[in-house]
Amino acid sequence: MSNQQIPNQYAIRVSNRAKYMRLTVSLDKGIVVVVPRSMSKRQLTQYIPEFIKDKQLWISEAIEKLQAKNIVKKTIDQCALPEIIALPGIGQVFSIDYQSESNSYCSETTVKLRHKTDFQLEIRGNIKDKIQTFSLLEQFFKRYAKYYLKQKLEQLSDELNLPYNRLTIRAQKTRWGSCSAKKNINLNYRLLFIEEELLDYLLLHELVHTVHMNHSKVFWAYLESLMPDARRRDKKINQAAAELPCWIHYK
Repeated sequence: MSNQQIPNQYAIRVSNRAKYMRLTVSLDKGIVVVVPRSMSKRQLTQYIPEFIKDKQLWISEAIEKLQAKNIVKKTIDQCALPEIIALPGIGQVFSIDYQSESNSYCSETTVKLRHKTDFQLEIRGNIKDKIQTFSLLEQFFKRYAKYYLKQKLEQLSDELNLPYNRLTIRAQKTRWGSCSAKKNINLNYRLLFIEEELLDYLLLHELVHTVHMNHSKVFWAYLESLMPDARRRDKKINQAAAELPCWIHYK
């Protein structure tokens, strides 16, 4: 059971279309009780407090999920150029060497990224252009993720005899991964930046979807037979997005 404290205040919205009382929860509007227009003031006074009390667990869980997904988007100026980039998911660390250059033939120069050694990058040019700099980092790590995530996914797929069709690497803002009915798996390159145990969980989660395409009890039973603490990891991965490096949230 959650220990999330439930706010005492809530708003009431009268709806012409509502047939029953229902709740909505958002970080900006808080708790809103939607009620049918047919309800009298006496009924509202009588039923709503008890309705809120009965729904406290649901409200608590809804607020936790919203807070976990509420990533504060920082401005470009607030994001420093990273000198070290850690990839906990695959146990690697990159260092970045910045070389500021000006071009006498134009007022602004482009930014270029070079992979100098195994774990060292060089970025040259107008490094004050953070949008372009961060975009280059994203492009590089998307390509990097395609190799390493595919390698880990194929190994797990072979070990558990859970074959998939095709892998695509994307830069999704709200989803870590997905699996289609054709057993095509999509993974977010940002998985490189979360803990290895969460990366392993997500890969297994999507592979189990090649057998069960929903989140039914059967799906969870199968997943937990392969990874007993799957639900703990699932809850933890929902909060991982808020801990990603600042430059990943630049757009």
